[in-house]
Amino acid sequence: AVATAVTVMPFTLAIVPPLLWYFMAVRRIFVTTTRELKRLEGLARSPIFAMLSESLSGIATIRSNNYIPYFRKKFEEAHDAHSRAFFAFIASSRWVGFKMDGIMVLFLAVCCFASVLFHREGWFQIDPTTLGLALSMLLQLAGVFQWCIRQSAEVINQMVSVERVLGFGSLPSEGVLEKESDKQLEKWPAEGRLSVHELSVRYRESLPLSLENVSFEIPSGSRVGVVGRTGSGKSTLVQAFFRLLEAEHGSIKIDGIDVADVGLHCLRTRLSVIPQVPVLFSGCTVRENLDPFGVHSDEAVRDALKDVHMLNVVNELPEGQASMVAEGGSNFSVGQRQLLCLARAILRKNRFLILDEPTANVDRRTDELLQEALQKSFPDATIISVAHRLDTIIDNDLILVLGHGEVLEFGSPAELVQRENGHFATMVRDTGESMADDLRSRALSKTNRS
Repeated sequence: AVATAVTVMPFTLAIVPPLLWYFMAVRRIFVTTTRELKRLEGLARSPIFAMLSESLSGIATIRSNNYIPYFRKKFEEAHDAHSRAFFAFIASSRWVGFKMDGIMVLFLAVCCFASVLFHREGWFQIDPTTLGLALSMLLQLAGVFQWCIRQSAEVINQMVSVERVLGFGSLPSEGVLEKESDKQLEKWPAEGRLSVHELSVRYRESLPLSLENVSFEIPSGSRVGVVGRTGSGKSTLVQAFFRLLEAEHGSIKIDGIDVADVGLHCLRTRLSVIPQVPVLFSGCTVRENLDPFGVHSDEAVRDALKDVHMLNVVNELPEGQASMVAEGGSNFSVGQRQLLCLARAILRKNRFLILDEPTANVDRRTDELLQEALQKSFPDATIISVAHRLDTIIDNDLILVLGHGEVLEFGSPAELVQRENGHFATMVRDTGESMADDLRSRALSKTNRS
C-alpha cells in the first residue's frame, strides 16, 4: 500500500520517514508498557486461584466460624487488584489503536490535499482511478499497523510466561538423590540412635534462623516428645530430618551417619513420618496408597490394616483393598485417613519414626488406636512425637522443649515437671489445675515404675 501510494504520489515520500519514526516510537512505548502490565496481571491472577482453592478446601471451617463476609472481602480485594491490572492492559491496546488510526488519518489527509493541490497546479499528472486505488489501499494500513504492533507485543508479553518458567527452573535444586555410598547402608539405621549437634537452619537466606545451635542426643529405642509454643521450630526440626531444609551449619547423625552424606532417596525411605494432615492419593486404590511400589505381600498389607483396626473398614468397601480413594481421601474420615497413614508407616518397618502432631485433628478414640498401634508395631523403634497436647507425650522417655529456635530444656518428664519455673513446668501449669495434676502424677508414676 505504501509502495503504491509513493508510486502514484511521489511527493508523499517526504512524510513517510516522520510517520515511520512516530510509528516506532508508539510501538516502543506500547511494548514496554504492556510487558509490565502483563506481568502485573499474571501476578495478580495467582492469588485469585489460590484463594478459591483454599476457600473450597476450608469451606466448612469458614461457614462454622461465620467468616464468609471476611473471605468475600478478601476475594473482592484480590479480584479488584487483578481487574486494575487487566483494565490497564486493555486500555493500552485501545490507546495504540487510537494512535495508529491517528497516523493513518494524518497520512491520508496529507495525501488527499497534496494530490488535489499538485493536480490543480499541474505539477504532477495523477490519474483519478489510480489515486482512488492508492487511497483505498492506504485505508487498510490502519488495521495492518495495529496487527503488526499487537503481534510483536504479544510475542514479548507471552515471553513473560517463559520468564516465570525459567525463574522456577533456576531455583536451587535439592541435594543428590542417590550416592554410591548408599549401597553400603542397606540396613541403616539398625539402632535408631540420633545425635543433633549445633544445628542451624533457615528457610531463606534473607530470613533469620529458624533453628539456632540446636544440640541433643537420643538413645536408640527411645520415645521423645517435642513441645514448644507456636513458632518455636518444631516443624522446622522435622523438615531438617528429611532435608527438606538443608542445615546451614551443624549436623544430624543417625547411628553415627550424617544425613547430609546420604542420598535423599535413601534417607527418606529409611525414615517414616505420620504428618499432621493425613495424605491419601486420589485415583489410586487403598492398597496402592499403602504400598505404592508393590513391594509388600497381601498378607503384610492385611496385617498392617489389622494393627491399626482398619481391616474391617476396608473390607466393607465395595471392592475391598481394590476400592478407589476419592479426591483428598473424602470417602474416609480424618481419623481413618490418619490410621491408613500409620498402616503405610507400619509396612515400611523403619527403626526411626517421626509423628508430626498426628492426633491434632482426631478424636480421643482414634488417638487411643494410634497409640496402641505404635506400641505394638514399633516396640524397639526410635519415635519422635511433635505435639501441642502434653497428655499425648507425657508418658514418653524424654521431652525436648523448643523456643525461638533453641533448646530450652531436655530431659525426662519427671525431671522437667519438678523444675521450679521451668519452661515445661510452666506449660503444664497453663493446662489448668486438674489437667496439670494429672500430667504431674503420670510423669512421676512413670519414674517410680522404672
